Amino acid sequence: MHRTDIDFHEPHNLRDLVNKTRPRETWLQPVHRLDKPTSGIVLFARPGDALNALKLEFVHRRTTKVYWAVVRGWTEDQGVVEKPLPTAHNPTPKEARTQYRTLARVELPHPVGPYQTARYSLVECRPETGRFHQIRLHFRHLRHPIVGDSRYGDKKHNRFVASHSGSDILLLHAGQLTVRHPNGQADLELQAAVPEPWHVILDEWPWEGDVSGVPREDRC
Repeated sequence: MHRTDIDFHEPHNLRDLVNKTRPRETWLQPVHRLDKPTSGIVLFARPGDALNALKLEFVHRRTTKVYWAVVRGWTEDQGVVEKPLPTAHNPTPKEARTQYRTLARVELPHPVGPYQTARYSLVECRPETGRFHQIRLHFRHLRHPIVGDSRYGDKKHNRFVASHSGSDILLLHAGQLTVRHPNGQADLELQAAVPEPWHVILDEWPWEGDVSGVPREDRC
C-alpha cells in the first residue's frame, strides 16, 4: 500500500510500484488498504470523482469482501466473531464483525507441539467491518490463528507448514471483491487467484471437504 507512519521505514510500497512507469498526471491512488502480508485484491483509481465514489462505498460498508484462510485447528462449521478492535491510530476498541464458514478440514500424521497430529481448517471469511488486522485478530481470539502469521500466530505450526509446503507466507488471501462501479450502473466483481504456495497445500494435503471454491484464476 502507500507508505504511512506505521511503515515509514519500508523502502517499497504498492502505490509506488503501480505508478512506477506511469506519468505523474496519470498516477492511481489506492481506494482501500490491505494488510501487508495478506495477498489478494487492492483496488486503485484515478484521483477525482471515481476515487471518491469508490471510497464512499467502503466507508458506508456497501462492499462485499471475501477472504480465504488456513488456520490452526478445526473450526466450527460456521460462526460470527464480534470482538471490538482498536484501529491503526486509536487504541479505543471499535465495533468489528467477521462471518466465517469452514470449507474443509485436514489432520496430518505429524506431531506439532504437545499433539501427535496437526489439524488445520480452510475457512471462507467475510469481514463486515475493516479494522486493523481484523481477520487475523479475530481468529487469534478464537484460538485458531492463521497459519504463517508471524505476529499473531503459532510459531511451531508456522514452521511445520513452511517445511511441508516450501513457503512461509501468511495464508490469508483477499480473493473476491464486489463494489458498485463509480458510474452507478453496475457492480464491479473482482477475483484474484491465490498465490502459488497455496497450491501445494490445497492439492497435496488430504482435505475432508470442498476446496474447489478457493479462487485459482483472476477475473474482472
